Amino acid sequence: MILILNFDFNNHLFVVSSSTTLSITTDKEALNSLKSQLSNNETSSSHPLSSWSHNSSPCNWTGVLCDKHNQRVTGLDLSGFGLSGNLSPYIGNMSSLQSLQLQDNQITGFIPNQITKLYSLRVLNMSSNRFEGVLPSNLTNLNELQVLDLSSNKIVSRIPEDISSLKKLQTLKLGRNSLYGTIPATLGNISSLKNISFGTNFLRGWIPIDLGRLHNLIELDLTLNNLTGTVPSVVYNLSSLVNLALAANSFWGEIPYDVGHKLPKLLVFNFCFNKFTGRIPGSLHNLTNIRVIRMAYNRLEGTVPPGNSFNGSIPSSIGRLSGLKLLNLSRNSISGEVPKELGQLEELQELYLDGNKISGSIPYSLGNSSNSVWTAKATGITKISHLLIT
Repeated sequence: MILILNFDFNNHLFVVSSSTTLSITTDKEALNSLKSQLSNNETSSSHPLSSWSHNSSPCNWTGVLCDKHNQRVTGLDLSGFGLSGNLSPYIGNMSSLQSLQLQDNQITGFIPNQITKLYSLRVLNMSSNRFEGVLPSNLTNLNELQVLDLSSNKIVSRIPEDISSLKKLQTLKLGRNSLYGTIPATLGNISSLKNISFGTNFLRGWIPIDLGRLHNLIELDLTLNNLTGTVPSVVYNLSSLVNLALAANSFWGEIPYDVGHKLPKLLVFNFCFNKFTGRIPGSLHNLTNIRVIRMAYNRLEGTVPPGNSFNGSIPSSIGRLSGLKLLNLSRNSISGEVPKELGQLEELQELYLDGNKISGSIPYSLGNSSNSVWTAKATGITKISHLLIT
C-alpha cells in the first residue's frame, strides 16, 4: 500500500491514498471526513447527513450516487442542505467522482487544492457559499470538466490564462466574487463554451476579440465590472446569444443598428449604465420573443425607429415584441409620444421611459393614475407593475 502525505491549510497532516488503493472503502472514509467538518444551521434537530452511517453502504446515503456495480461513488449532491463548516481535503480521494454539487449552503474556508485530483469530474458547482481565497491551483487538471460554477462566493483571484486547457467546458460561472485582472483572451480557444458569467466582480480592460470565436455561446454576462472600450464587432456576430448583459461598466461606442437581425435569439439585452452613443437600434423590433431590454443611463440620442427609418417617435411596431417583460429606455434623449401599441404587450411588467423628451398623453391602455409609478387597470396590459414616464 502506498500513502501520500499532505498538509491542509492549517498545516494538519492528512493522508491521501494512491490511486491503486482507492475503492468504495476510501470513498466512504472521505465522505465521513466530509461529514465531520460540516454541520447543519437549520432549525431541524436531525443532521441532513444522518443517513451516513458507518454500518451501511455509502451508496444508500442521502445525496450519494454510485456506479451501477456500487464499487465507487460517482456523484455527490448536497445542494441546499443548509451546511456550514469547511470542505475536507479528503474529497480528493474520491477519484471516480463525476459530479460534485454543493451549491446553496454556507460552507466557508478555502477550496482545497485536492479537488483538482478529481480527474473524472464533469460538474463542479459550489455556488452560493462562502468560499474564500484564490481559485485552486492546477484547476486545469480537470480535463473532463463541463460545468464550473463558483459564483456567489468570496473568491479573490485572477482568472487563470491556462483555463483554456479545459477543452470540454460548456458553463463557466464566476460571478459575484472579487475577481480582478483582465478577461483571458484564451477563453476564445474553448469552442464548447455556452455560458460565460463574470458579473459583479472587479475585472478591468476590454472584451477580448477572441470571444468572437465562441459560436456556441448562449450567455455573456459581464455586468458590474470595471470594463471599458468598445464592444468588439465579432460579439454582435454570435448569433447563438440569448443573454447579452454588459450593464454597469464603461463601454462606449455605438450599438450596431442591425443588432436585432444579427442576434435573432436574444431574450435579454442589458446595456444600461454605460457610455454608449448614437441612435437606439431600430432592428430591436425584430426580436419578437425578447423579454428584457435595458438601455438606460447611456448617451443615446434620437428615437426608437421602426424598421430602418427615423420618424421621431417610438414606433408602433414595438407592439410586436409580444414576450417583452421589461423595457427600460430611461435617461436618454428619446422624443415623440408613447404609442398605444404598448398596450398590446400583455407580458410587460415594467416600463421605464423617464428622463427623455417624450410628449403627449399617456395611452389609455397603460392605465390612468396621477402618480409617476403607474398600475394598468384598463384593457391591454394586465400584468404591469411599474410604469415610470416622468
